[in-house]
Amino acid sequence: MSVCDLFSNVVAIFVQGLLGVAVFSLLILKWRWERPRRLFRVWVFDALKQAISAGFQHACNVAIASIARSEGGQGDEECGWYMISFTVDAVMGTALSLLMLKYALEPLARKFYWKPLAESGDYGQPDNINLKWWALQLSSWVIISIIARIFCGILVYNLHNPLYPFVQWLTAIFHGNGVAFLLTSMVGTPTVLNVLQLIIQDTVLKKSESENTGETVEEEILIPMESNANTSIDLSLPLVEVPR
Repeated sequence: MSVCDLFSNVVAIFVQGLLGVAVFSLLILKWRWERPRRLFRVWVFDALKQAISAGFQHACNVAIASIARSEGGQGDEECGWYMISFTVDAVMGTALSLLMLKYALEPLARKFYWKPLAESGDYGQPDNINLKWWALQLSSWVIISIIARIFCGILVYNLHNPLYPFVQWLTAIFHGNGVAFLLTSMVGTPTVLNVLQLIIQDTVLKKSESENTGETVEEEILIPMESNANTSIDLSLPLVEVPR
């Protein structure tokens, strides 16, 4: 594979699958290390929300890279454009998505009493997890993510000419070694940025209240000391004879 193409062969598809495994593994590690830890069933729904939206985000980044390459240049520059697209996505796309969620969707949901969308990560726990609530939150988060990536695509498209020399430089470095370029653009750079992106998104998307956690909080209980039934304390005062 001398030319880096995102969909040209089995290797490219396998590498993109490897990226998905890396993303999900990061979510597992974050859950294992967090204190207090969410209930497992709550974490599963939070993780699925991130994993599914990450798939849509990845598709948007690939589309942006393909469109940018089609504007001019050679076929082996697609991976370079993907690196740029993903970097813009991780910084600008993440910020826009979280701003739209916390300062647009959730305030509107609270104002109009759309309880399922009023707080991200609230699925009706701890009594049960309402699948309808989760599906609504998933759909709204995916839509928000796509809107944010559209803005990212517009930015990359308008900066095509200034960014093109950098893409050419990247492509020249990996000239003749498409596999190395594919691994660098799909796994190397995204893994580093995904660590920060996933930690920030997961922290915001999960419910912050303590009822999400499965750990109990120990309370200090004061137990009064019981007196021994066989032990008596003589509190009587001695009799004093008063002179006449």
